[in-house]
Amino acid sequence: MFTAKNPSPDYIKLTKYYKKIHEKGVVYKSNLKKNPEDTYDGTSALKFADIIKKIIEKNNCKTLLDYGSGKGSFYFQKRKFNKINYPPIKDFWNVEPTLFDPGVKDYSKPKNIKFDVVVSIDVLEHIPFQDMYWVVNEILSFSNNIVFFSVACCPANITLEDGRNAHVSLFHPMWWYGFITAISHQYNLKIFLVCYFIDNNKKLKNVSFGINEDFNNYR
Repeated sequence: MFTAKNPSPDYIKLTKYYKKIHEKGVVYKSNLKKNPEDTYDGTSALKFADIIKKIIEKNNCKTLLDYGSGKGSFYFQKRKFNKINYPPIKDFWNVEPTLFDPGVKDYSKPKNIKFDVVVSIDVLEHIPFQDMYWVVNEILSFSNNIVFFSVACCPANITLEDGRNAHVSLFHPMWWYGFITAISHQYNLKIFLVCYFIDNNKKLKNVSFGINEDFNNYR
């Protein structure tokens, strides 16, 4: 059993890979190269900007932890996403954000503190299976009330230096729902989970799950 204090050798190796990627950039399978400042900058979280805003407002959240934030520059800079111009997300959500990412040297893990809402966007699929229990448990342990997960259930467009796809843990959406639900029984939290996948027609689809809460309350 691996833990936060004793992660698996593979977790440590992957963390080193992502530190290099953050520092040097990355080349996608399409040969498109991203500069370091644009690599894993967290902008993909903007696809959930509106629903997370509703969740924050309805539950009166004031503090937020982004677990696996990447560079998280969208929290502090304006962004255009899907033809929508967003202000800095900390202002859009009206929260005080704390960022954590083991691949970004400036964003160390907070200690002995809880947050009103914890978000973990497109993170878990990058975690080795043998470390998944302690990572999910740790994410939940940081929250007083709300946790929002999104998980990719399809391969990434990035190949790691050891030849693996960057999404090292690919499981069916129902697997993620069952896994997180089983761990969540230790906590009294409202948990939101969005899983996205490629369907038989090669189209990107998503499915949403609520644990102790209903997504329909925020439509």
